[in-house]
Amino acid sequence: MTGFQRQYVSKLVPSNPVVLKTLLIAVAVVNSATLGYDASVMNGLSILPSYTGYFQLNDATTGLNNAAVWIGTILGIPLVQPIPDRYGRKNSILVATIITFFGIVLQAAAQNIAMFVVGRIIIGFGTCLSNVSAPPLLAELLPPRSRSYVLGIFFSCFYVGGLLSAIINYGSQNILSTWAWRLPSLLQFIPSIIAVALLPFIPESPRWLIANGHEEHAKEVLAVLDGGKSDDALVNAAVEMQDIKSTIAKEAAAYPRSPWKELLSTPANTKRVILLVLFGAMVEIVGNFIVSYYLTRILSQAGITDTHRQTQINVIIQCWSFAVAVAGSFLLDIIGRRLQTLIGTVGMTVTLYMLGAFIKVYGDSTDVSKNYGILAVIFLFQGFYAFSITPMTSLYPTEICQYKLRAAGAAVFKAVDAGLGLVMSFTMSFAMSDLGWKFYFINASWNVVVTALVFFCFVETKGLQLEEIAIKFGDSFITEGYNSSNSTTEGIGKLNKGQLTEHEVL
Repeated sequence: MTGFQRQYVSKLVPSNPVVLKTLLIAVAVVNSATLGYDASVMNGLSILPSYTGYFQLNDATTGLNNAAVWIGTILGIPLVQPIPDRYGRKNSILVATIITFFGIVLQAAAQNIAMFVVGRIIIGFGTCLSNVSAPPLLAELLPPRSRSYVLGIFFSCFYVGGLLSAIINYGSQNILSTWAWRLPSLLQFIPSIIAVALLPFIPESPRWLIANGHEEHAKEVLAVLDGGKSDDALVNAAVEMQDIKSTIAKEAAAYPRSPWKELLSTPANTKRVILLVLFGAMVEIVGNFIVSYYLTRILSQAGITDTHRQTQINVIIQCWSFAVAVAGSFLLDIIGRRLQTLIGTVGMTVTLYMLGAFIKVYGDSTDVSKNYGILAVIFLFQGFYAFSITPMTSLYPTEICQYKLRAAGAAVFKAVDAGLGLVMSFTMSFAMSDLGWKFYFINASWNVVVTALVFFCFVETKGLQLEEIAIKFGDSFITEGYNSSNSTTEGIGKLNKGQLTEHEVL
């Protein structure tokens, strides 16, 4: 059999499935690390006296500096759907990286709070676009078994960026100038540069190519993804392409208007929006925000006030979170999305109650063992969050939306996420100062409500093709004419034959 000659897919894209999957994982790592570094850099900077002293920060200006990135994210929401849908997932990642780079330079060179805040707003805009573009690209390139753990790893590697930020802050604390905070700010560009360098080695989304009339290009991508090197690979890819093309055509016929107008057009789409809003809120309100942005304040309340010790703890907690999040990513297809999320919300609820109680009783203690007892609870809380919410953050919003609504759905998710992030950035500093240990009890109490909502509302999606997931939301039109004999559509075939169990349907 003669190998087919590539006409559309770059020869830099490897034919070996293992190598290609490794590159896709690398894309997930570096894009997520960019987000993680950006979020955690403020936590690290807040520990440095050179940063707080230079800007003469108080509760209000600390909240503003932390909130700026969320302002940028909100400003970017109107563009995060049209850019990846019109220009492609890869080009969108490139644009996001360029925008982020300009924001990084401005932040590092800041001479006053206004300049720093503007830089952070630009970074928020860029990272928002990247976070909406990269997960759909990966989801649309990967089969179900790989999709769950790669997209789980995507946001789990948030902690890679956080760890890198923590290490750099730990090393820069001894610099006796403003470079103690300017250097960590400037080095945010490292993951961005790596992300751009990887783009030539991965293909464009075949679903985006098909939706935009580039069918021959899409067929080549599907052949390469299957590891095919012969002309037969193109034949097999053509069959798979027809399945995807048929599904996209049916979606277009069922939802003819713009994605934004279709979001609430049917009961199925309304259910999707409810889940996107619920999960977008969960990312910010279950308690992780205080660990990501106000770790210094928590440690001070726990009696751990030494700057050197705080930076050490910041490094260790990032390592711990990353290890737990990766483990959680690989368990998503074993435990299931819904149950794993429930385990996390219950665990976070319990540990927040414990944290509030321990800070009330032992917060003023000089006993090292009591201080570190509080620290152990912080680690337990962060472990539950990293195990459940972190791997789901990029996976679930991408999975539950069909192709036409995928970018718009991600934008809704980010809008809720960013909106609550903005509110909490401004209010958290005051709340923690005014309420003390009571704040953790309040947070734990609304986590009880969150747990109930997850139990009654979440839809299980493990092990299904993206097109198959639509059936669980009531998009039954998608099964008409679907090629159930194709190996990638096993779930559809089982459904048509009545072989899916009640558990699988729910």
